[in-house]
Amino acid sequence: MARSMLLGIDVGTTGLKAVLFDEDGTVLGSSSVEYATLHPGPAWAEQDPGDWWNATREAVRNAMAQARAGGRDIAAIGVSCQAPTALPISRDGRPLRPALIWMDRRSGEQCEWMARAIGHDTILEITGNRIDPYYVASKILWIKQHEPDLFHNTHKFLQVNGYINYKLTGEFTMDICHGGLTQLFDQQKGEWSYTLCEAMGIPPEKLPEVYPCSAVIGGLNTKAASELGISAGTPVVAGTVDGAAAAVEAGAVRSGQACEMTGQSTVLLICTERLLPSFELISFQHAVPSRFLMVGAMVATGGSLKWFRDQLASAETSAAALLKMDAFDLMTLEASKAPVGAGGLVFLPYMLGERSPIWNTKARGVVFGLSLATTRGELIRAVMEGSAYGLRHNIEVAESLGVSVPELRCVGGGAKSGEWNQIKADVLGKPVLVPETPVGAPLGDAIIAGVGAGIYPDVAGAAEEIVKVKARFEPRPANHKKYAEFYSIYRELYAQLEGTFEHLHRAVNPT
Repeated sequence: MARSMLLGIDVGTTGLKAVLFDEDGTVLGSSSVEYATLHPGPAWAEQDPGDWWNATREAVRNAMAQARAGGRDIAAIGVSCQAPTALPISRDGRPLRPALIWMDRRSGEQCEWMARAIGHDTILEITGNRIDPYYVASKILWIKQHEPDLFHNTHKFLQVNGYINYKLTGEFTMDICHGGLTQLFDQQKGEWSYTLCEAMGIPPEKLPEVYPCSAVIGGLNTKAASELGISAGTPVVAGTVDGAAAAVEAGAVRSGQACEMTGQSTVLLICTERLLPSFELISFQHAVPSRFLMVGAMVATGGSLKWFRDQLASAETSAAALLKMDAFDLMTLEASKAPVGAGGLVFLPYMLGERSPIWNTKARGVVFGLSLATTRGELIRAVMEGSAYGLRHNIEVAESLGVSVPELRCVGGGAKSGEWNQIKADVLGKPVLVPETPVGAPLGDAIIAGVGAGIYPDVAGAAEEIVKVKARFEPRPANHKKYAEFYSIYRELYAQLEGTFEHLHRAVNPT
């Protein structure tokens, strides 16, 4: 007899995770596969869509084997992803070039043109967001200018999950959450903006049809069914942005509820009842209908810790391999022995520029306060504290716009570290809650897929029923007071170095 399992797939920046759940949200099988990001030019970031599909096949098959699942056991499939991305696709579904992923910053000149030709205020009014290379429109304009033949031959520009969904169903689609990240979408009307498309010279027919996140876009086609070992015809829903899926997974589905997801980056997500346009934060529709997300998105928080592991933690990496542990666990142990404030170190986590709230591509990572007494543990702790300072900066901006954040839920890879969760609670002065199943976006994907399959009546209700809090980290007043001083130094450092970052950029990139 077939079981009723839900498959959530999240196509992240550094790797893909596929997780099988039962209807109660219990993990039955899980698998992750890493892939590379290509950097063929300064501030460029590309990925091969073939790597996403190969990772999907491997991770899904591994997860199914772990769950001892048969092809007929899967009730529905939901896919979320890193966002946003510009991937040009031919009419027969072939990627025409590597995808320009969210961290690609090459389209600065196109953003300057958008500001002159259309205007910051017009873009903000229609899309709810500022002009920036982060979004899709400027990336498409870069392709149009530098690769005109390729632009002409593009049938559709897809998002990451749009490509996986095409491979699964043969349909060219986009979920509504991605709309606000394209800068070609009218978020108030919930449809493509013909005003912006015309102004930019991007034909609307090159953009996919937009669906609600839980809408079934098709059934699993025969080829994909054979490759994944899942029955043909299995429903596939439109899916969503990884952050929106993480908000569902964290139970941040009512106005004022907030969560953060830390992997390569840190994404703060605050549920609101209406769109709140802002030049400092990001806004897009929630996977919960009629609700929005106010988002603070950093670039390289977990990425900075990974950089430390890869470049400076060979001892931990070797020891972890011998002990069959994760090197990050040993690094966290070292950090836990360091004092609050990391012995006087303050880290700016701008290792690849920064998104919100400073939006400065030219900013760079800084370790301030080094001395001959500095220890490895203090350096690691400084990296963890720096990401928490950035999180506090984003929350303060949101609260200045009238949003209240009484507590914060944490999901994603970073939520596995109790030390990091406590640091965040102490820096923010707010309780930090960790759900029972902190697997990140896949649980949100599964819930959304379950709604599409008719297993759950609605996304918000299902999330509230399924998501349970496992741990709660209360802020410690004495530590919060100490961190307030270091946080003020964190803010001062960027203010004083902003012009120096510009000088450094000119020195590294002479004209």
